Amino acid sequence: MKPADITSLISCAEPVVTGDRLYCQLTRPDLDANTYRAQYLTRSLDAAAGEWTRATHGWSDSSLTITDSAFGFIRATGPNDTPQLFIGSPGAEARRVTDAQLGVSGFAFDPSGARVVWLARTPEEGRYGTDEDISADAEAPRHITAAAYLADGLGYRRDRVTQLYAADLTDPALTAVSVSGSEDVPAAEQLTEHSEDISDPQFSPSGRLSVIAGVEQPAAGVDLRSHLWLIGESGMERIDLGMLSVGAHQWLDDDRILFTGSELRASAIDFVAAVPGLFVHDLRTGDTTRLTCDETVELEGIAPVVADGCAYVVLTVAGSQRAARIPLDGPLVQLTDGALTHAEAASASGTESTPASGTESTPASGAGPALLTPPELVVTGLARHGERLIVTAATVTSPGEVFAVDAAGGLEQLSDFARSLVETPLPVVTPQPVTAPTPLGDVRGWVAIPEGEGPFPVILNIHGGPFAQYTEAVFDETQVLVGAGYAVVYSNPRGSNGRGRAWGRAVQGNMAEPAMADVLAILDAALAAHPELDGSRMGVQGGSYGGYLTAMTLNDTDRFAAGIVERGYLDPATFVGTSDIGRFFTEEYTGRDAERIAVQSPMTRLAQNNVPTFVIHSERDFRCPLEQAQRYYAELQRNGTYTELLIFPGESHGLSRTGRPRHRVQRFEHILRWWSTHLPA
Repeated sequence: MKPADITSLISCAEPVVTGDRLYCQLTRPDLDANTYRAQYLTRSLDAAAGEWTRATHGWSDSSLTITDSAFGFIRATGPNDTPQLFIGSPGAEARRVTDAQLGVSGFAFDPSGARVVWLARTPEEGRYGTDEDISADAEAPRHITAAAYLADGLGYRRDRVTQLYAADLTDPALTAVSVSGSEDVPAAEQLTEHSEDISDPQFSPSGRLSVIAGVEQPAAGVDLRSHLWLIGESGMERIDLGMLSVGAHQWLDDDRILFTGSELRASAIDFVAAVPGLFVHDLRTGDTTRLTCDETVELEGIAPVVADGCAYVVLTVAGSQRAARIPLDGPLVQLTDGALTHAEAASASGTESTPASGTESTPASGAGPALLTPPELVVTGLARHGERLIVTAATVTSPGEVFAVDAAGGLEQLSDFARSLVETPLPVVTPQPVTAPTPLGDVRGWVAIPEGEGPFPVILNIHGGPFAQYTEAVFDETQVLVGAGYAVVYSNPRGSNGRGRAWGRAVQGNMAEPAMADVLAILDAALAAHPELDGSRMGVQGGSYGGYLTAMTLNDTDRFAAGIVERGYLDPATFVGTSDIGRFFTEEYTGRDAERIAVQSPMTRLAQNNVPTFVIHSERDFRCPLEQAQRYYAELQRNGTYTELLIFPGESHGLSRTGRPRHRVQRFEHILRWWSTHLPA
C-alpha cells in the first residue's frame, strides 16, 4: 500500500433496516477535495443476491433515520458546508429544515412523526460568525471560570454549547423549504439552555423526551459524570444515576430506559479502565441495574439494538469488536464474560461485582453474553432484520463490509466494497499472531511481514490510549509500512482495553514499565519465531500514549536505530494546564506525587536518548497540546540528539485517522522518508 492509496479505504457503518431494505453509510477520503465523502447505499434483503444502489447523493450524509411516516438525515452539501437536517416522507425528496450557524449533530422524530428535535451548537452572540462585522480576532475576550473549557477537534467549547431544538413537521412553512436552502428556514423552538453539551435525544413510546447531559462543572475541578434528563414544559429534570458517565440510551417502554455507561467508583474523575457496561433504569422505582460485569465485559460505544426481548451490543474483546446478545426478558441478571472473551478472566466469572453508588447489581450468573460474530469481524454497526442480525464490520482484508448472522449462527457476506467500489484493490498483507507471557497472562500481538525472503528491518508500532487496542482489521499504518519493505510488530500490552478492568489498570501509577515490558516481549517473540526479521535493524514509533511509550523506550534502551514520537503525552507537569483532559488524566494515571510523576515523565531521563528522533504533532491538538512536542523537541536539541519536528497546521489529535486526506498522505510520506534515511529497507 502506498500513502495515496488511502482513497481506497472505504469505511462502512450505520446500517439501517426498514422493511426488506438495508441501508449503510460508506465513507472515503477524497484527495482532490481534501475532505471525506459519505453517502448511503441500499439493497434488498429478500433477494438472493441484492444489488447495491446509491440511496443518497449529498457530499456528506449521516445519521439516517427512517420511521413509518418520515425519514431524515444530516447532510453537508459541499466540502466546506456546515451539516444541516434534511427531512422527507415516503416518495418525496428530502428538504432542508434547519439553518444552524455551526451545524446540526443529531436528531430524533417523536412517535407520531409530527415533531422533530435536533442538536446544534449555539454560539454566544458576537462569536463564530454570528456578527459578520466581527472577525475571530476581534471577538470579545473569553472570561473562563471553569477547569474544563477546551475540546480536542473543536477548541473553546463553553461559548458554543450544544442545545436541543424542536419543530412541528405539520407546519406548512416547514414543508415549503427548498432543498437548496434558498428560502427562509422556519424558526425553531429551543428546548434547553444547559451549561453542558446536550446529546442523544430519544422519545419513549408515548412521546416522553430524554437526553444525556453532564452536570454543571465545579469551579475548581472536573466532574466526569453525565446523567439522563427528561425534557418537559418546565425544563430539564435530572434522573439521578449516581457515579455514572452515560454513553447512549433508548426507551424500553414508558418506564424503563436502557443505556450504556461507565461507573466512576472512587471519585468523579475515576475514569481509568472504567469498563463500559449495559444498564437498565426504572423510573418507577429509581433503581439502576447493571447487566454486564464491571470487571470483564466491555461494551463498545455503539448504541444497542433492542429486538425479541434482547439487547444486541458490540463488545470489545481482545483484538476485536464482536456482536453479542444479552437477554432482557425475565429477571435481570448481571452477565460475566464466562469463557467467551479470554481465559485469563475466567477466574472472575461467577463472582459478584461491587456496584457503584446509586446502582443495584444482581450476583453474576457465570454465563456470558452470547457472542454472535467471529473475532475476524471487527464490528462497527448493528441492525436487525427479522431473525437475522445485520452488522457492518472491518476485516483483515477490507476496512468495511456488511454481513448477516442468522439464528443458527450462520454468516453471510452481503457486500464486497473493497473490490467492487475500488478501481485497483489494495494488496493486503495478513498479519500473523504473536504471544508472550506477562504476570497477568499472555500479551497478544501481531507481526506483518513483507513478501519475499528478507531479512527485513523491523518497526515496533505502539498504540495510543492507553485504554485502547489494535484489532485484527486491516490497518493503513501497518500496510503502508509493509508496502515500503518493513516488518511491523504491534500488540495490546497491559493498559489496553479488551481484557477487562485489571488489565487496563495495570499501568495506573506506573504508566510505562508494564506496557514497555509487554511490547518488547512481543517484539522478541516475533524475532524468535520469524528468522526473516532483522533484529539488528529496528525502529520504534507510536502516537499519543504510544508516543509517550516510544519516548520512554528511547530513554531506556539503545536497541533501536531511530524513533518517531507522534502527538505524544510528553510532559505530565505542563499537560495539566494545557490539555482538554489535563485536569484529570495526569492525576488519575500518574498520580499527584511530584517524585512519582517525574519517574513516569519522558523529560526526566531524556538525556539518555541519543537515538535520532522524529517528532510529529498537530497545531490544533488540544488533547496532547503542541507545547508537549515543542518542549520535547527543544530538550532533544539541547541534549545533542538528532531530531526533526513536523507540525501540521489546522489539525487536531486525530490527524492519522480523521485528518484532511492530503495531510494524511503527507504524514505517511514524511514517515517513510524518515525511515528510509535512518532505517533503509
